[in-house]
Parts: sequence; C-alpha cells; structure tokens
Amino acid sequence: MQDQIDVLWRPASVRKLARELADIAADALLANDGAVRTPESERIAAEILGGTKRDIGSLVRHVQRASLHLSHPRFVAQQVAAPIPAAALVESVVAALNQSLAVWEMSPIATAIDRNLMSNFKKLFGYPTTAEGSLVPGGAFANLTALLAARDALAPEASRKGSARIAIVVGAQAHYSVARAAGILGMGRNSVFRIPLNAEFCTDTAAANAAFDNARKAGFRKFILVGSSGSTPTGSFDNLIALRKMARRHGAWFHVDAAHGAGVAFSRDMRKLLEGIAEADSIIFDPHKMMFMPLSAGGVLVRDGKSLAGPLQEQAPYLFGSRRHWPDIGQVTIACSQRFDALKTWIVWRAYGPELWDALTTRVCDAAKAAFQYCSRSKILAPVHEPHSNIFCFELRDRRATRASDRHHWAIKEELNESGFAYISSTVLDGRRVLRLVVMNPRTTADDILAILRRVEELAATRV
Repeated sequence: MQDQIDVLWRPASVRKLARELADIAADALLANDGAVRTPESERIAAEILGGTKRDIGSLVRHVQRASLHLSHPRFVAQQVAAPIPAAALVESVVAALNQSLAVWEMSPIATAIDRNLMSNFKKLFGYPTTAEGSLVPGGAFANLTALLAARDALAPEASRKGSARIAIVVGAQAHYSVARAAGILGMGRNSVFRIPLNAEFCTDTAAANAAFDNARKAGFRKFILVGSSGSTPTGSFDNLIALRKMARRHGAWFHVDAAHGAGVAFSRDMRKLLEGIAEADSIIFDPHKMMFMPLSAGGVLVRDGKSLAGPLQEQAPYLFGSRRHWPDIGQVTIACSQRFDALKTWIVWRAYGPELWDALTTRVCDAAKAAFQYCSRSKILAPVHEPHSNIFCFELRDRRATRASDRHHWAIKEELNESGFAYISSTVLDGRRVLRLVVMNPRTTADDILAILRRVEELAATRV
C-alpha cells in the first residue's frame, strides 16, 4: 500500500504529467480550425467509457478531442467564454494549492488577493469601500446571495422565521435564477411579477408601475426591483437610471443582474450602458462571461455591507474567530469551502491591466454588429434586434409565424451544429423561434461571423 501512495507523489512522474496535461490544455486553448465539435465525439466517448485504458495523459487527450471546442472562432452558441490562456493555465496552480478561503488562517495570501480583487470591483462599479461581497460559482449563486441580503434588509426576521412577504418585480427577460431564488428563500415563486419588454427587448420602465400595482393587489407591501445589464436572450441593457428612480418611488430594494454585461465597465465606448449601476443596492457580475475567465467565476456586491454580512454570520468556533487584518470570508458568502477563484481574474488584471478587457469586449461586440449589418442587407436573413452587446438574434426573412416555421429554424440550427462547421444557439422571442449568436471569443472575426451566416443561408435554401 505504501508503494501505491508513494508513486502518486514521485517527483519525476508528477512533473512529467504536469507537462503532458499543460500541453493538452494549450491545444484546447489554441483551437482555431477543424470542427467545432468532432463528428466522432460520440464514438470517442463510448471508447473512453467502455474501454480499459488507465493512462491519464491518453484519457485526458481523448476527452479534449471529444469535447466541444469553445476556443474555436466559430463557436458562437452560448455565454461561455473562450478563456484567456493565462487565466485557464493558472487553474492547475489553484487546484494544487487547494486553499480554502472560509477562514484567513487556511488561506493567508489567498484571502488578501481575494479581498484586493473585490476592492478593485468596488472601484470599477462605483461602490463605496463599506460595500461587501464575495466571489461565487456563477450568476445563479450571485442572485441567490444578493436576494438573501435584500430579503433580510426588508424583513429582518426572515432568517429566523424562514419566510418573507416580499414581491420581486422583474423584466420579462430576467434570468430564471431570480424566480428560483425566490423559491429557495421562502418568498415563493408567485412573488415574482413581470414587467413587459420594449421594442429593444429591454424592461419597459413605462410599464413598471403596473407591475407594482399588481403586486400590491396581491397583498405585497415590500418590493425588490431587478434590472438586467446584458440579458441572457438578447444581451439587452435596461435603463438603470430610470429603474432606480422607480425603485425609490416604491421604496424597493434595487438589484442589478449584470452577470453578462458587467465586463463593459472596462470599455471606454460601452460603459455608458451601465450608467446608474453605482446606485444599485446590490449587483452581480460574472467574470466567466465578458471578462473571458474559465468557469467558474461569478461575483456579488451589496452596497450596505452589513446587509450581506448579517444573514450570513454563523457561530463555528472550530473555524471563525481570526483577529487578523483580513476577514474570514466564510462569514460573507453562502459557501464554506470557498475555492481560490480570485487568482485567475486577479492575475490577468495585474499582468495585463484593465485595458485588456476594453479591447476584448470591443472585439466581441464588433463581431455581433457585423452580424446585424449582414442580416440587414441579406435577402434571406433578417435581424430581430440591433445588438447592445455581443448577443444577436436573427431569423429567416420570409418566415411565417407558425409551428412549422419554428421547427424550420430549429432544424437549421441543429444541422449547422451537427456539421461541425459552426455552433450557434436559438431562443424564443415574441412567441417565435429565432436563431442566436453569442460571440464569446475575442479571436472570432467579422469574417468568421459572415461565413457562419452564409452557411445558414445555404441551409435555409436547401429546406425551402
């Protein structure tokens, strides 16, 4: 048995495996030709699952080949980034260090870096130093955390009693995690009241009063108003200034879901889309979206830090009680086993500076604009909206609003994706199925986008 243990830490073997795995990771990060998803992925998966190979390098190489290649410039399907290489490669160091940020004494330098990163985000979004927040796995956890703070601020007895009578007023494109959080937090999914969208697929502020009226008719007297900065279906940015005024009028907690769009805060040209975010009571942001970090990397900030710390304070003398300069992060986050996820974002910020994200966000948004311009001129394709950011929806120009037409759009998407040439997605807007591009790779060029759209036109023509 001792020999079995010793072999795991044999220096020559560990270093050889590290080089081999790093080489596989580099291949994944640099993918820019061939199929976005190999037609042989199912065969390779069956071979791996049913085989007897035990060589780690060989197994991981097969997994890499059978995976969806997110770093391919024609992957434009979902809000998962082609990660910045340095951010992805440092992840093996994070795993090797295996720091747990619940308490300072288990993660001294990691806690300092995590807090420094959160201070940078406070400055970026115009939040006071007294704000509090933490990194979380993603937007769903971040929304849950922010709404927990909002619930306990509006109903201080909620944590003890386990329920609260609070309405959540949201735009029709709000992420599903908001309604899920309402259920988890004991407010109930029927506490969510939707505001219709305007022609740009943004929350229609003119219709917000009606949603509040509906909530009052249902017996609610306390409210949370949620705005979106980069909605999931269309990447649309709400008017945060108007929504903040609406929140003040109704005495509501104002929360901004900027999971997708927060990265434009680095952009000189596009940061105006976030105007008003500094006045929100809470915000969420996902560096694994438009900051091009690998999964997982989400974040939450609450303007009044006490509103976040209050419902999360726990008595655990085997963990908490540090009197050091740095806090025990386990007291401001739902997680206990808090991974050192700050390092990848912090290291890129330090090494390349914030200007890097200005360049990267501009590049992906410009690619979405190129798609809009092409579809505006196309005789076959038509834009559904003008993109605010890097998400663009389009459809066949001569479509009919029928189930057959919806199936036609879906079939085109499926055929394109199965071919391996490109990978796109789809959604439903105004009751009809449309096609959707999400540019999450700064190496995706306008030429890549035009090649994808031309291939869609070809597929559409063969199905007439």
